[in-house]
Amino acid sequence: MVLHALQGYGGVGKTMLAIEYIYRYSRDYEVIWWVPSDQQPLMRSALAALAPRLGITGLPPDKLDEAISAVRGALRRGDPYGRWLVVFDNADQPEDLMDVLPHGTGHVLVTSRNHRWKATAKTLEVDVFMREESQEFLGRRVPGISEADAYRLAESLGDLPLALEQAGALMFETAMSVDTYLDRLSEEAGKVLGQGTVLDYPVPMAAAWSISLQRVRDQMPSAMALLHRIAYFGPEPIPLDLIKLGRFVLAPSNLRDTIRDPYRMSDVVREIGRYALARLDNLRRTLQMHRIIQELIREELNEKEQETARHDVHLLLAAADPDRPDDYEAWPDYENLVAHVGPSAIIYCDDPDVRRLATNVGRFLLVKGDFKACEAWLSRALEQWTDKFPPTDLYLLIVKRLLSTLLFQVGRFDEAFALGDEALGLFRQEHGEEHDETLIMLNVLGGILRARGEFVRALELDEGSVPLHTQVFGSQHPNTFRAMNNLAIDNALATQYEEALRLDEAIYEGRLNHYGNDGHFQVAFSRNAIARDLRLLGRYAEARSEGERTFTIYADIVRQKTLIENHTDVLLQARELSVARRKAGAFDEAIELARTVFHRHRDTYGQDHPGTLAAAVSLANAQRLVGDHAQSAEFSADTSARYAKMRGADHPFTHGSALNTAIAHRLIGEPLKAKKLIESALAGLTRSLGEDHHYTLTCVTNLASVLADLGDIAEARRLGEESLARFRKVLGPDHPHSLACQANLALDLSVLGETDRAADLKDDAINRFRALGDNYPDVVAVQRGLRLDFDFEPPNV
Repeated sequence: MVLHALQGYGGVGKTMLAIEYIYRYSRDYEVIWWVPSDQQPLMRSALAALAPRLGITGLPPDKLDEAISAVRGALRRGDPYGRWLVVFDNADQPEDLMDVLPHGTGHVLVTSRNHRWKATAKTLEVDVFMREESQEFLGRRVPGISEADAYRLAESLGDLPLALEQAGALMFETAMSVDTYLDRLSEEAGKVLGQGTVLDYPVPMAAAWSISLQRVRDQMPSAMALLHRIAYFGPEPIPLDLIKLGRFVLAPSNLRDTIRDPYRMSDVVREIGRYALARLDNLRRTLQMHRIIQELIREELNEKEQETARHDVHLLLAAADPDRPDDYEAWPDYENLVAHVGPSAIIYCDDPDVRRLATNVGRFLLVKGDFKACEAWLSRALEQWTDKFPPTDLYLLIVKRLLSTLLFQVGRFDEAFALGDEALGLFRQEHGEEHDETLIMLNVLGGILRARGEFVRALELDEGSVPLHTQVFGSQHPNTFRAMNNLAIDNALATQYEEALRLDEAIYEGRLNHYGNDGHFQVAFSRNAIARDLRLLGRYAEARSEGERTFTIYADIVRQKTLIENHTDVLLQARELSVARRKAGAFDEAIELARTVFHRHRDTYGQDHPGTLAAAVSLANAQRLVGDHAQSAEFSADTSARYAKMRGADHPFTHGSALNTAIAHRLIGEPLKAKKLIESALAGLTRSLGEDHHYTLTCVTNLASVLADLGDIAEARRLGEESLARFRKVLGPDHPHSLACQANLALDLSVLGETDRAADLKDDAINRFRALGDNYPDVVAVQRGLRLDFDFEPPNV
């Protein structure tokens, strides 16, 4: 990758030079992409938007970081284009771009005012025009100007391109003479110097704009009032429809009257454009002001005028808030707002509507997946509002709730819990148990507890949450369905599979009635949950049948573009089906789907994403059942290590994955290694979940198999007797895991000489197993005198 930078004063034409380069050399590139870079959220969104141009599809819109990684990976590989150009316009610090700069065989061009790029890139300092260029430019911009007058004007303006454009526009529109203009220029320059302000642009440039601004001020005060407001937006395009919202929210004034009158408003916009104070895009119906003009206008206002103009911008932005940050259809509106909420400093505004916009922007960045920008925005709001408002302030607590959710999603579970638990207590204290925000925080905290492996606490929390949701929203409200879904997951994690199934069936019926058809993605989600519960209950054929039907429904949902093909819900359902196929004995079909799901999850969301880890567990289990024991052991060990990194060494999922690793090691003839892994996992699961949990019993039964391989049949028999009694109590005598434990115990009893009881247990297990089919793999294995293994599958938490 070749990195070049154009560096120089604002207004010397860096951006225009980059555009000219593209115009001249566009044929040398297969793809060219422009990235506005003065604000982090806009920069990252613009770079992520390159994905479809590179043929990268199937990326969820709420995973911006993954989209950026995919874009950088494609550019690095030169796939599908090896000759590419990415322009980062108006970047500031080099560090701001280090985690997004692409590498590979293409070119990167940066435009910046910052001198530090000289140490990072091959830098071309963009200087002012040569005098001859200035004269030529003025000759075209101001018809009839003499060569001598053009020389004098260029000399006075320091050959600055933007200042020359400003002067040329004014002289063309007003027929002002060069002498008059130079007198005014000298006067305004003296004012600028007299202010003693340290400027980020040359004095002649400020003086040139001052003349134009004074002209507008004298001829059309309402245009000047609008310019005052535009100066407090960001330097990105401002939709005219947003400005027109001022007729509803601005205080009575000449400006509001102008906005209300479409003819006067058109005159104002034309006046601003005439003097090149802002660029009007008639096609997109936007106004855009150069950041230097914005700075100049702000500096001319006194403190009260600044406060009024800034607050009016806050009100305009709040009026444009769709108030639906979770709705994909509203995301383009939020993209426009994000360009302006930072520069306008809405976080410092006390107006409730503006503060709601600030929290909605945080939510938008969160659901979009721009975690870096989201954390910066929410942390800034938290710092400002903590010093300004009481701890129980509603919007301050919403920020804490959003920040807790963010920390949860990026895997910082302890920080997420501390902040969320504090916020929930304050929500309850000030706003009551039944406030919408209290209930939302309650749901978030339940998810955090599950992620931390605190399944019992999550269950207790959600058992209290569902009645509250029903009382506040009603039994058929989507929020209530969401709370019930969380409770169903809690019950599944607590080995209460019948209760989980009852809840999921009720949610399914409720969602079907609410949304009207089986093809709605929320209804399909509940059907998948039912399939999961059937599998956990050992009803494998029913689970697979339900899963296959749901798989077809999700395929239709993807075809209709309601969800993308790699959406987490789509991949979750496909993984669940792969497990159901495996449990139903269709090993080849299971591993094919498991492999597809894993690769799609990993490539879309990354190696350490919770869904990727769960898919890795399913694939490793499928590998073991098709006889690839060594690969299964290696894959399971890697997954267990990743679980330990992401969730903690003592998390139940870490221990469950280690159990799978141990099973594979036993099958490849490494019982001592398997024993060590299982004993460690058993201690951890007993400690966190108790002796009668399904995961714990699974671990005990597998330990018995390892001990039998090591020759300790008596201890294997003891563990088998204990776990069989518990399996029958927890899951019932006909559950496949109870039967597998029974069949393994029969093998140990036979070795110990208790042949009659061993035969009875074996025959009984085979007869009960036949409910799954005469040729069911476990039936065949028991008939052949083989031990049965119990693997771990992590549910979606």
